[in-house]
Order: sequence, then C-alpha cells, then structure tokens
Amino acid sequence: MRTLARILSIIICILCLGAFISLFQGKINLSFSSFWQNFTHLVYTLTHPDTMTFQTESFAHETKYDVFPDFFGFYFYTLTILFLGFLLSLGFAILWILITFQLSLKKRLLLIRSSTLLESVPDVFVIVLAQLFFVYLFKKTGILVFEVVGGSERPYALPLLTYSILPTIFLYRTLMLIFEDELMKPYVELATGKGLTGFHVLMRHVFRNSLVSLINHSKMIISFMFSNLIMLEILFNTYGLTWFVINHPAYEIATISVILMFIPLFLLEEVVKKLKTKYVGGE
Repeated sequence: MRTLARILSIIICILCLGAFISLFQGKINLSFSSFWQNFTHLVYTLTHPDTMTFQTESFAHETKYDVFPDFFGFYFYTLTILFLGFLLSLGFAILWILITFQLSLKKRLLLIRSSTLLESVPDVFVIVLAQLFFVYLFKKTGILVFEVVGGSERPYALPLLTYSILPTIFLYRTLMLIFEDELMKPYVELATGKGLTGFHVLMRHVFRNSLVSLINHSKMIISFMFSNLIMLEILFNTYGLTWFVINHPAYEIATISVILMFIPLFLLEEVVKKLKTKYVGGE
C-alpha cells in the first residue's frame, strides 16, 4: 500500500510538471486555468492512451498518426539498451576490479589513475569515435562488423558496446572506492587471520558487501546512464524513446514517456531493496 501511494504521488508530480511545461509550448500562457486544463488533459490521456496522436510533415500537409501501439517499439528498445547496458557495464567493471586486485600496488595505482582520466572523456567523443572507427574499418576491409547507425532495423551490438564504456569506468571507480573502504573493516583482518586467502576474502565477503553498498548508489548510477542514453540515441539515430520524444516534442508524449520510464525503474529499485533486506538485513 505504501509503495502504491509513492507511485501515485510521483506520477501526480510528473503530470504537474508536464502541465507546467505545456504552458511554455508555442505561445507562453502562464495562467492557472491553462495549467489545470492541460493537467486534466494529461490525466485523460494517461487513462485513454488510444486517443494520443502525433503529427508529422508529409509532403505538403500534416498527417496525424496514433502514438500507440507503435510507441512500444521505441519504448522497449530504450529499456533493452538501458538494462543490458547496465548489466554489461557491471560485468566489465567487476572483471576489471578483480584484475586490479591481482596486480602489484604500483600497477594498481597506475590503473586507477588511468580510469580517472578516462572518466573525464565526454560521452559524445566516445560515441563518435566508435562510429568513425567502424566506418574506417569498413572502408579498409569491406567488413561491416556492426551497424553504425539506425536504419530499417535498430542496431544493438555497437550501441551497447559504446554505451557501456563510460558506465563501466564510472562503476569501476565507484566499486574501487567501496572495495577499499570494505578492506579497511575489521572483518577482513579477522578473516585473513583465520587463514583465508586474500582472493577468498575478496570474493566471499568483500564482493558481496560491496554490491550491497552499490545498491545505495543506484539512483545516481541510473541517472548517469540515462543521460548517456539520450546522447547515444541521437547520435546513433536508433529510433528509441528519447529520439521519438525529441522528434515529436508534444508535452503529452514527453509526460507519458517519463511516466513509462519511471515505473519499471521504480519497481526494480523496490525489488532490489526487498532482496537486500531479506538476504543482508537493514534498510
């Protein structure tokens, strides 16, 4: 019941924000009556999604199209890239962490400093560089390893690999700080004193506790990944949700898109919190 109340309150806030933004669309009209009219329109649209349409210029006239059900193709593509990108980034970051702790202290510090420099690289630079590399490879060898931009079919491989680069570095840096903090705790010294190897302590205890701590940073991580996703869809022309919203800038579409992105992310966070409480304890 408490979770449902939170979902409803956040959805109402999103609807209010959408109604407020609508006052600046086209001619600015800062009046409460316009705000309330647009708010009720959004509520009606949310409960009657089949009434939503968007316009596109077709030759000399504007043609209206139904938003649903074609909208779900854009929506699920974005969700797929977001969640698969997160899992891929997390896997790469964990592998990188395990490799780091097998190195000598000098090499470990060098790797950490290198990750700091890589983290400052803009996402636009990474995306464009990946596209240019595969275009250059295609021109030299005639082999198209991945689809570089969207066309008749949405590409998955190259956007996912490109998308996972900066989140991998971000997760690596975050996990390194968490791991180093965990390694300073008394239970590590106790486990080592009992004869457990450093790798066993790292995998059996530090690794589990670090992932639990990573959950506390989930909102920041999702925000970081979602901001990168917007730029990815624009530059790759992948016909995802953010691409659809940008190319059809109606406040109804933007508001519904935000709500549809919020619901799975919120539910996922609640499930993870429940699992954390069940298996680890605490809030």
